[in-house]
This record gives sequence, structure tokens and C-alpha cells, in this order.
Amino acid sequence: MATVDWPALRAFSPARMRFGASTPKAAFSAMFTGQTQTISHSSDRLLCTITLPPCSRADAGLRESFFMSLASTGDWVRLWHRQRPAPLGTLRGSPTAQAAASAGARTLSVQTTAGATMLGGDILGVNGQLLIAAYAGATADGSGVMSLPLVLPIRAAISSAAALAWNAPTATWQLATDMIDFNYMAPALQDGMDIPLREVY
Repeated sequence: MATVDWPALRAFSPARMRFGASTPKAAFSAMFTGQTQTISHSSDRLLCTITLPPCSRADAGLRESFFMSLASTGDWVRLWHRQRPAPLGTLRGSPTAQAAASAGARTLSVQTTAGATMLGGDILGVNGQLLIAAYAGATADGSGVMSLPLVLPIRAAISSAAALAWNAPTATWQLATDMIDFNYMAPALQDGMDIPLREVY
């Protein structure tokens, strides 16, 4: 299966985006106390739904061919967080992973410039995954090393010195449905549509 880029054409420009996470768990309650315990299945994944606005008949054909092909082939698509293309913190330049990090880790050591910041919700990209800074954010020390807490655990291992993207980093997604259809309105306008996506590796 191939990995393709989300098209940069007008027909694919979102009117709205829904973004979140799937965090599968098993839960059970104690017989006597009723206290509930949960166990993570360590399969957290990002979810994204792109809402496209109505479009003309000419653009409608492009949408049909692209999305029906994704549904049929199972190809993956690269897409960035359309609302936060760059960190609100001051981290810029060419950050790298200061040390290797294994899948499941919730902190990433980042080598950047002294005093650089990442705010809660800021995003870095590496190996086709988006790493979202936890609520508290982080600040690099005088040596430029930042211990960045993450919202979700790292899904794929990161090697030491791996380049980290901050400018519109992309994740890899697949269409989260095996059926897709298109609604038309007179005169020859395609209705708006929701495209559900799930992060994959």
C-alpha cells in the first residue's frame, strides 16, 4: 500500500476539523468497594475528521476519485493539524531527539536552543507521528535540552538525533471507514462531507 499527501487543491480545503484520540482500555470494578480500575491496551491513536464544504461539479469529480481510491486500496494519507501548523511556544530551528525513546514513553528529550519553549498542545513530528506537548509544556535548559512531556505515549520508537519537524508536521492516517458516498444538490453541486481518519503506522 502507498502513502500519499492530502491534496493541496481547493476541493480538499477543510471548512472544519475535529481532532482527538482513541485510548482503548479494559475496566473492572471491585466486588466489595465498587472501585473501578482501568488497564490501558497501549494502543492510543489520534483521530481526525475533516469536513469539506460543498463544491462544484468539476471539483466533485476530484473528490470522488481520491476518496473512493483510498477506500478501495487502503492507501494511507499524510496530513498535518490544520489549526496548529507551528508551535505557539518559541521552539524553532532544527530540533532533534537528544536521546532515543521507545514506544510507550510519555516524555521525549529534545535538543534545541537554550530557553526554547513548547506550550501545551504544541506539536512536533517524527517518523509519521505527531507528538503533542502535555498541558504543562516545557522549557529547554541552558544546554538546550528540553524534557518534553507528551499527551499520548510515543507510538513508534524514536532514534537518538532523529530530526523533529515543527513546521506543519504530518501524521500518517487511513480512512476510518470501508464505505464512502457523495451527496449531490441541484444544480450539480456536491454537498459537504465528513472524512473520518485514524492514525496508523
